[in-house]
Amino acid sequence: MRMGILRRLSVSPPSSSHRDQLRRVDLSYLLWCLSLVGVCGVQRFYNRRPLSGVLYLVTFGFLGIGTLIDLFLIPGLVGHANAPTLLEQARREKGEPEPLDRQLLLLARCSGEAGFSLNDALLAIQPPEMAQLDAVRKELERMQLADLLLVTSDERGRVVYREP
Repeated sequence: MRMGILRRLSVSPPSSSHRDQLRRVDLSYLLWCLSLVGVCGVQRFYNRRPLSGVLYLVTFGFLGIGTLIDLFLIPGLVGHANAPTLLEQARREKGEPEPLDRQLLLLARCSGEAGFSLNDALLAIQPPEMAQLDAVRKELERMQLADLLLVTSDERGRVVYREP
């Protein structure tokens, strides 16, 4: 089911990337040990916290205090980093379709500069029961207001949606 949009557009699905990999507590503790030699915050980069990772690098783990506190926070950091991946895996295992907003973003990404029309969206959404005109229009409007989609017109005067 997940492949509906990508199959129709003849685009190969995104392969399993580093984002899909689960973080490990033992490796996080091993990276934490680098702070003992002055390289602080690597465990935060590993656990998808780049901003605090940079702060730790610049401030030497908030002068060691933050690094010491991280010793106790690492299991929570790993759990937080793994939550989106685990939710996505559970959704796939249940066979649930991609959410409407995600399908529309995938369609925008695959359509490139040409963009896609409302009709294109209605035809591409899987399962077809999710392709209710009012629901798709509301979602496109919500995504436009959130600056996730850019609304323009093509050379034929059609309204098209694409990535900003």
